[in-house]
Amino acid sequence: MKTDKTTNPLLQGKLRDVELTVLVDSIRSITSSLDLDEVLGEIMRNALKVIPATDAGYLMLYDVGTERLLVKAPLGFNDNIYNFKVKPGESITGTVFEDGLGLIFNSKEEILKAMDYHHVSKSNFHHIISSANIPEALICVPISIEDKRIGIMITHQWHRKKVLDEHDLLLLQAFAEQAAIAIQNAQYFTEANNRIEKITQLSAQLEERNIQLQKRHKVHETLTTISLENKGLEAIVHEFNLMLNSPVTFFNVIEDKFYLHDPNEIPNFDQFELKKIFLTRRKPIHLKANHPSVKTYYIYPVYNGPVFLGCFLIHVSEEISESDRIALEQGSSILALELIKNQTVTEYFYKKTHEQFLALLNAKNDEHLETLAKEFGLNASTYWFMAIFEIPNYTDLQLLEIKIHHLVLKLKNELPKTETMIYGLQNRVIFFASITESSHFKIFQQKFNVVKEEWDAKDQHSFRAGISSTYKGLHAIKKIYEEANKTLTYLTSRNRLDIIRYENIGLNKLFLNQSPREIQQFIDEVFLPLSYPHEKKSELEETLLTYFESNRSATKTAEKLHIHINTLYQRIRKIEHVLQLDLNDNEDSLKIHLACHLRSTYV
Repeated sequence: MKTDKTTNPLLQGKLRDVELTVLVDSIRSITSSLDLDEVLGEIMRNALKVIPATDAGYLMLYDVGTERLLVKAPLGFNDNIYNFKVKPGESITGTVFEDGLGLIFNSKEEILKAMDYHHVSKSNFHHIISSANIPEALICVPISIEDKRIGIMITHQWHRKKVLDEHDLLLLQAFAEQAAIAIQNAQYFTEANNRIEKITQLSAQLEERNIQLQKRHKVHETLTTISLENKGLEAIVHEFNLMLNSPVTFFNVIEDKFYLHDPNEIPNFDQFELKKIFLTRRKPIHLKANHPSVKTYYIYPVYNGPVFLGCFLIHVSEEISESDRIALEQGSSILALELIKNQTVTEYFYKKTHEQFLALLNAKNDEHLETLAKEFGLNASTYWFMAIFEIPNYTDLQLLEIKIHHLVLKLKNELPKTETMIYGLQNRVIFFASITESSHFKIFQQKFNVVKEEWDAKDQHSFRAGISSTYKGLHAIKKIYEEANKTLTYLTSRNRLDIIRYENIGLNKLFLNQSPREIQQFIDEVFLPLSYPHEKKSELEETLLTYFESNRSATKTAEKLHIHINTLYQRIRKIEHVLQLDLNDNEDSLKIHLACHLRSTYV
């Protein structure tokens, strides 16, 4: 290419000296900083000094992640230039990067032709021409570190100043080689700083982790010491109040009791409400209580396997701190062990009480019985009765233990204070009590009904109860126990969840020792013949049952069935014919009457 430089050797020498000075100063300038963004900006500003015939330019560095050349430190372009992202081999910049050879263009036509020849994409073409005007000339050189290319450097000439030549290309290439070293040094510095920052963050995390571990250890050590010293649940809850930054209340499901940080405080949640919340969820929850005042609580449940043992209620104004969360997480396991230990102690107490009851039940004689009664602190001469409570439907044995214990506590709290033996045994609660007068039993009967009503309103596991008659003197203990068991058997055979006294069973006492199979067989002997395919089962059965319910009054029976009395007589004769008996015969009448009674009560 022909240049417009003067051919005067002296002037050429001076120009070379100026160029060399500018190049050296530029190299010195770009190596004065290790901040990557500052270095890239200095490179482009000095590139325009090295090639003063150009007006604008930018760097493009190769990004391994996107496999594209990305624009850096543009001068003389708007922000659209950052959308110009080319693949190696695409357009002028991509070709220089791929081939490693610098290019010079000195007209718009050459530039557009080269871009098209090297397959610039439509989107990239749009981005480059919308970021600035098409230049009159440009020079583009690769940036390499040894044999590895890391990007390109390009400068644009907006207005014709001079024709760019091979000398300009060599100057910019020489500058680009030094720029590569500056970029590499800045990248190393950036990477080193990033690593130092990561190490610093890791160190901070390790320090925080160490603090957490120390916190866990302290919580575990403190609460374990309290537990081993048998200071009780109240002492553990008190320690939680000292550890946490907020007031702590604990709800003990097993005892159905709140351990309040302030004894004068009224619980903000109902026991049933808390049990219902954690019936289906295991994770902590934030809840707002509106009574007696509006407060927000962080509720942290404590489980033993699938069984909900209780929960912490922490009054909070914001999210719970990490320190408090660690204390709850670590301490809840110790508290769970304490609850299980208490439950084990309770089970031991129940076992010992049951052994005492069996000793009374199996006493050799009245003298031995009175000796045992005195030893156990019981008055052998007062009136005694027994109630056996049973929870029939259960699947989880551990949950059943808690329910039985709840029922024991409920009875203790609601019933009048008297000499009693009360304990849980498998799915039953045995309540053996003395009263000074037999008439006092009415008070217990009323209280039993209140307990039953309240229990059924709040608990899914209902119970039944069989109660004996009242007898004077402890010597009747065997009869009392037998009657309570028979009454419970009566309720079980009918699948009833009621409370009933032995003396209210009435005629059914005669069948307590009969198996359900034998009773059903007797009922079938009467009613199965009425259900033959050719007979009208519903009419004959209904007629027979109504007839005996109406005390064999033909008029009342006909009225109840809404039939003519002659129709009734026809049906009765048909029943007598099918069953082959005579309803006017006392024995036949008693058999049918008894079958109707059993069918209405057992089936």
